Order: sequence, then C-alpha cells, then structure tokens
Amino acid sequence: MKETISKFSVGVLVALTWSGVAFSLELPAILFSDLKSEDFHKREKAQADLVEWARLQPEAAMEELFRQSRVADDPEIRERCLAALRELADDVYLKDGDGYIGVQMRDETVVVAGDDKPRGGIRVVAVVPGSAADRAGLRLNDLIVGLNDLVWREEPVSIPFGNEIRKHAPNSKVMLRVLRNGGLMDVEVTLGRRPDDRFLQQWPMDLGAADRAAREAHFRRLLERHKAAD
Repeated sequence: MKETISKFSVGVLVALTWSGVAFSLELPAILFSDLKSEDFHKREKAQADLVEWARLQPEAAMEELFRQSRVADDPEIRERCLAALRELADDVYLKDGDGYIGVQMRDETVVVAGDDKPRGGIRVVAVVPGSAADRAGLRLNDLIVGLNDLVWREEPVSIPFGNEIRKHAPNSKVMLRVLRNGGLMDVEVTLGRRPDDRFLQQWPMDLGAADRAAREAHFRRLLERHKAAD
C-alpha cells in the first residue's frame, strides 16, 4: 500500500492507493481553516494552495471540492472550493481538445531558396486576435512552408496543415517554417484549444468570448456529472 505524502498532509487524511485505487481524500485542515480567514490575502493564498494540492490527485480532489462547495457551513469556503474546482475543470478542458493556431489561410505554390522543388504553402490572410498565431507573432501575408518536419509538394495545403495542427493537444508547441519578406524564419507556436465550430464560422471572431463560453459549458457539464453521481 502506498501513501501519498505532501506538504499539505499534516492534520489531514490523505488519499491512500492500492493498485491505483483511491480510497479517501479530505481537504487539508490548515487550508480549510484559512479559506475563511478574515485576512483576504490569507484566503487568496489558501485557495491557490488548495488548487496546488488538488492537482496532485485531481479526480479524487474534484469529488471532495464539489462536496464541500455544497455542504461547507461557511459560504466563503463553498465559493472558494467551487472556484478551485473550476480551475481543475480548466486543466481538463485544455488537455482534452484539439490544437488550434488561429489564422485564415489561402493555398499557394512557392519556391523556397535551397529547395529544388516547388512547395505547397499557406498564405496568412488574417490572424485571429488573441490566438496562438497572434501570440507567436505571425503576421498578415506570412507564407507558411513547413510544420515541424513536414513540407508539402502540392496544393491544397490548408487541409493537411489543419489536420496536423488538430492532432496536437492544446498548449503543445509546434515549429513553423515561415517565409517573410523574402527570408525564411522559424516561428515556435504554443497552440490554443480549437473553439466550437459555431465560433469558427464568425468573422471577426471573438476568441476570448469563444473560449469563455466553451470553458463555462465544460464546467457546467462537469457539475452535472458530479450532481448525478452525488
């Protein structure tokens, strides 16, 4: 039998595992107390520490956080447990989706210096504000001619390019080979999470609104699952 020990284990029944099966989990006593402290900064730190503790065993912690968000005597504790649960839900949200870069594309054929054969390329005709492409510094009229070790010899490139991006998880990194102002450069992009299709059909797209709506919907589904199991 293996006991999980952390800096939060003093005064608390921690999860015991045997063959990977969790038996029980309770909130760390010191954090539980500090969540309702009269000191705002202490409450904030306790919530941050609570999230750190919960990430050690997220599935069991989610169950306990949901329970405390409903049964804790102090409303401050209930609200902060719910907020911590939302952060864990966001962790799952980011892991589960498809990768997303955030550009509008036009297929082109291009000759790249040092390559004796033409390539299929992607002309960036628009960059979604706040997207992975925007954060990485991609610009209007950039020409993407490679993705990691991949190059394409024929058009259209946008379909295989998009499919390859979607294979990667959100927050993973890809390296783009970009032709800009006649020169080649490498651009590292940390991918976002692909929005719901109904947002992809809008232009200009409010990526922030799409992300908030998707996170909220994901969180509500998680709450419904916990309610059904309660």
